[in-house]
Amino acid sequence: MSNNPPISQVGLSDDGNATFSIRWRGRQEGPYTAAVIEAKLAANQIGLLHEIAHNGQWITLREFFAEREAVIRSENQAREEENRRAREEAERQTREREERRQAELLSEERRKNNLLQASIAERQRGESLGHSQPIIIKPHRAGTVLALGIIGLFVCGPLCIAAWMMGDSDIREMDAGIMDKSGRSTTSTGRSLGILGAILWIIGIVFLIVF
Repeated sequence: MSNNPPISQVGLSDDGNATFSIRWRGRQEGPYTAAVIEAKLAANQIGLLHEIAHNGQWITLREFFAEREAVIRSENQAREEENRRAREEAERQTREREERRQAELLSEERRKNNLLQASIAERQRGESLGHSQPIIIKPHRAGTVLALGIIGLFVCGPLCIAAWMMGDSDIREMDAGIMDKSGRSTTSTGRSLGILGAILWIIGIVFLIVF
Protein backbone atom coordinates (compact mmCIF):
# COMPACT_ATOMS: atom_id res chain seq x y z
CA MET A 1 0.00 0.00 0.00
CA SER A 2 3.01 2.23 -0.19
CA ASN A 3 1.99 3.31 -3.71
CA ASN A 4 -1.20 5.03 -2.54
CA PRO A 5 -1.94 8.36 -4.28
CA PRO A 6 -1.82 11.59 -2.22
CA ILE A 7 -4.47 11.79 0.47
CA SER A 8 -7.17 14.39 -0.06
CA GLN A 9 -6.93 17.53 2.07
CA VAL A 10 -10.69 17.28 2.73
CA GLY A 11 -11.61 15.55 5.96
CA LEU A 12 -13.99 12.66 6.17
CA SER A 13 -16.55 14.62 8.19
CA ASP A 14 -17.08 17.91 9.94
CA ASP A 15 -18.44 15.99 12.92
CA GLY A 16 -15.61 14.74 15.09
CA ASN A 17 -17.86 12.09 16.72
CA ALA A 18 -18.98 10.51 13.42
CA THR A 19 -17.87 6.91 12.82
CA PHE A 20 -17.39 4.97 9.57
CA SER A 21 -16.95 1.33 8.63
CA ILE A 22 -14.34 0.43 6.03
CA ARG A 23 -13.92 -2.70 3.95
CA TRP A 24 -11.06 -4.26 2.05
CA ARG A 25 -11.63 -7.25 -0.22
CA GLY A 26 -14.78 -8.18 1.57
CA ARG A 27 -13.30 -7.88 5.08
CA GLN A 28 -15.06 -5.18 7.08
CA GLU A 29 -13.37 -3.19 9.82
CA GLY A 30 -14.51 -0.55 12.25
CA PRO A 31 -16.43 1.45 12.81
CA TYR A 32 -13.67 4.02 13.12
CA THR A 33 -13.89 7.72 13.79
CA ALA A 34 -12.91 10.08 11.01
CA ALA A 35 -9.68 10.92 12.87
CA VAL A 36 -8.66 7.22 13.07
CA ILE A 37 -9.33 6.63 9.36
CA GLU A 38 -7.37 9.75 8.42
CA ALA A 39 -4.46 8.59 10.63
CA LYS A 40 -4.49 5.17 8.96
CA LEU A 41 -4.42 6.84 5.56
CA ALA A 42 -1.49 9.02 6.62
CA ALA A 43 0.37 5.94 7.90
CA ASN A 44 -0.40 4.01 4.67
CA GLN A 45 -2.21 1.36 6.71
CA ILE A 46 -5.17 1.76 4.38
CA GLY A 47 -5.44 3.25 0.90
CA LEU A 48 -7.89 5.23 -1.18
CA LEU A 49 -9.10 1.97 -2.74
CA HIS A 50 -10.52 0.84 0.60
CA GLU A 51 -14.28 1.04 0.64
CA ILE A 52 -16.30 3.10 3.10
CA ALA A 53 -19.98 2.83 3.96
CA HIS A 54 -21.69 5.97 2.77
CA ASN A 55 -25.42 6.60 2.31
CA GLY A 56 -26.21 2.86 2.50
CA GLN A 57 -23.64 1.76 -0.04
CA TRP A 58 -19.95 0.97 -0.29
CA ILE A 59 -17.73 3.30 -2.27
CA THR A 60 -13.99 3.73 -2.37
CA LEU A 61 -12.36 6.37 -0.24
CA ARG A 62 -11.21 8.04 -3.44
CA GLU A 63 -14.80 8.39 -4.65
CA PHE A 64 -15.89 9.48 -1.18
CA PHE A 65 -13.26 12.22 -1.03
CA ALA A 66 -14.05 13.31 -4.61
CA GLU A 67 -17.74 13.54 -3.81
CA ARG A 68 -17.06 15.37 -0.57
CA GLU A 69 -14.73 17.80 -2.32
CA ALA A 70 -17.43 18.50 -4.93
CA VAL A 71 -19.98 19.12 -2.21
CA ILE A 72 -17.64 21.40 -0.29
CA ARG A 73 -16.65 23.22 -3.49
CA SER A 74 -20.31 23.73 -4.35
CA GLU A 75 -21.04 24.98 -0.84
CA ASN A 76 -18.09 27.37 -1.02
CA GLN A 77 -19.21 28.67 -4.41
CA ALA A 78 -22.75 29.13 -3.14
CA ARG A 79 -21.39 30.94 -0.08
CA GLU A 80 -19.17 33.15 -2.22
CA GLU A 81 -22.09 33.91 -4.54
CA GLU A 82 -24.24 34.80 -1.55
CA ASN A 83 -21.50 37.02 -0.17
CA ARG A 84 -21.09 38.67 -3.56
CA ARG A 85 -24.81 39.36 -3.80
CA ALA A 86 -24.81 40.69 -0.25
CA ARG A 87 -21.92 43.02 -1.09
CA GLU A 88 -23.65 44.20 -4.26
CA GLU A 89 -26.88 44.78 -2.35
CA ALA A 90 -25.04 46.71 0.35
CA GLU A 91 -23.25 48.78 -2.31
CA ARG A 92 -26.55 49.42 -4.09
CA GLN A 93 -28.21 50.56 -0.87
CA THR A 94 -25.24 52.76 -0.05
CA ARG A 95 -25.34 54.26 -3.55
CA GLU A 96 -29.07 54.88 -3.28
CA ARG A 97 -28.66 56.54 0.11
CA GLU A 98 -25.90 58.74 -1.28
CA GLU A 99 -27.99 59.69 -4.32
CA ARG A 100 -30.97 60.41 -2.08
CA ARG A 101 -28.81 62.55 0.20
CA GLN A 102 -27.40 64.44 -2.79
CA ALA A 103 -30.93 65.01 -4.09
CA GLU A 104 -32.04 66.31 -0.68
CA LEU A 105 -29.03 68.64 -0.49
CA LEU A 106 -29.73 69.89 -4.01
CA SER A 107 -33.39 70.44 -3.18
CA GLU A 108 -32.49 72.31 0.01
CA GLU A 109 -29.97 74.45 -1.88
CA ARG A 110 -32.57 75.24 -4.53
CA ARG A 111 -35.10 76.15 -1.83
CA LYS A 112 -32.61 78.49 -0.14
CA ASN A 113 -31.81 80.14 -3.48
CA ASN A 114 -35.50 80.67 -4.17
CA LEU A 115 -36.01 82.21 -0.73
CA LEU A 116 -32.99 84.45 -1.24
CA GLN A 117 -34.17 85.59 -4.65
CA ALA A 118 -37.66 86.24 -3.29
CA SER A 119 -36.19 88.25 -0.41
CA ILE A 120 -34.05 90.32 -2.79
CA ALA A 121 -37.01 90.95 -5.09
CA GLU A 122 -39.18 91.95 -2.12
CA ARG A 123 -36.51 94.34 -0.83
CA GLN A 124 -36.04 95.89 -4.26
CA ARG A 125 -39.80 96.28 -4.65
CA GLY A 126 -39.99 97.96 -1.23
CA GLU A 127 -37.13 100.30 -2.10
CA SER A 128 -38.76 101.24 -5.40
CA LEU A 129 -42.06 101.95 -3.65
CA GLY A 130 -40.32 103.92 -0.91
CA HIS A 131 -38.82 106.46 -3.33
CA SER A 132 -41.04 109.52 -3.81
CA GLN A 133 -42.22 109.97 -7.31
CA PRO A 134 -41.20 113.34 -8.81
CA ILE A 135 -44.01 115.85 -9.26
CA ILE A 136 -44.55 116.38 -12.93
CA ILE A 137 -46.51 119.43 -13.99
CA LYS A 138 -47.92 119.29 -17.43
CA PRO A 139 -46.94 122.16 -19.71
CA HIS A 140 -50.38 123.77 -19.87
CA ARG A 141 -50.77 123.55 -16.08
CA ALA A 142 -47.32 125.04 -15.56
CA GLY A 143 -48.23 127.94 -17.84
CA THR A 144 -51.44 128.55 -15.89
CA VAL A 145 -49.62 128.52 -12.54
CA LEU A 146 -46.97 130.89 -13.90
CA ALA A 147 -49.64 133.25 -15.24
CA LEU A 148 -51.44 133.29 -11.88
CA GLY A 149 -48.18 134.02 -10.09
CA ILE A 150 -47.37 136.90 -12.44
CA ILE A 151 -50.88 138.36 -12.12
CA GLY A 152 -50.78 138.07 -8.34
CA LEU A 153 -47.34 139.66 -8.15
CA PHE A 154 -47.55 142.47 -10.71
CA VAL A 155 -51.28 143.21 -10.86
CA CYS A 156 -52.82 142.42 -7.50
CA GLY A 157 -49.82 143.76 -5.63
CA PRO A 158 -50.08 147.36 -6.90
CA LEU A 159 -53.88 147.25 -6.61
CA CYS A 160 -53.74 146.13 -2.99
CA ILE A 161 -51.24 148.89 -2.21
CA ALA A 162 -53.45 151.53 -3.89
CA ALA A 163 -56.61 150.27 -2.16
CA TRP A 164 -54.86 150.24 1.18
CA MET A 165 -53.60 153.79 0.70
CA MET A 166 -57.11 154.96 -0.28
CA GLY A 167 -58.59 153.29 2.77
CA ASP A 168 -55.95 154.82 5.00
CA SER A 169 -56.64 158.30 3.53
CA ASP A 170 -60.37 157.87 4.09
CA ILE A 171 -59.73 156.89 7.70
CA ARG A 172 -57.79 160.10 8.27
CA GLU A 173 -60.67 162.10 6.73
CA MET A 174 -63.12 160.27 8.96
CA ASP A 175 -61.03 161.11 11.96
CA ALA A 176 -61.06 164.78 10.87
CA GLY A 177 -64.89 164.76 10.44
CA ILE A 178 -64.74 165.54 6.76
CA MET A 179 -66.19 162.21 5.34
CA ASP A 180 -69.85 161.37 5.60
CA LYS A 181 -71.43 157.95 6.07
CA SER A 182 -71.30 157.04 2.36
CA GLY A 183 -67.57 157.65 2.41
CA ARG A 184 -67.22 155.30 5.33
CA SER A 185 -68.71 152.50 3.21
CA THR A 186 -66.20 153.24 0.47
CA THR A 187 -63.38 153.15 2.96
CA SER A 188 -64.46 149.77 4.27
CA THR A 189 -64.59 148.45 0.71
CA GLY A 190 -61.11 149.79 -0.01
CA ARG A 191 -59.70 148.17 3.06
CA SER A 192 -61.30 144.83 2.07
CA LEU A 193 -59.88 145.06 -1.43
CA GLY A 194 -56.49 145.87 0.04
CA ILE A 195 -56.57 142.75 2.22
CA LEU A 196 -57.72 140.56 -0.70
CA GLY A 197 -55.02 142.00 -2.95
CA ALA A 198 -52.38 141.35 -0.30
CA ILE A 199 -53.45 137.73 -0.08
CA LEU A 200 -53.31 137.32 -3.85
CA TRP A 201 -49.93 139.01 -3.92
CA ILE A 202 -48.54 136.57 -1.32
CA ILE A 203 -49.98 133.64 -3.28
CA GLY A 204 -48.31 134.90 -6.44
CA ILE A 205 -44.94 135.11 -4.73
CA VAL A 206 -45.33 131.57 -3.37
CA PHE A 207 -46.22 130.18 -6.81
CA LEU A 208 -43.19 131.85 -8.38
CA ILE A 209 -40.84 130.51 -5.71
CA VAL A 210 -42.17 126.93 -5.74
CA PHE A 211 -42.72 126.47 -9.45
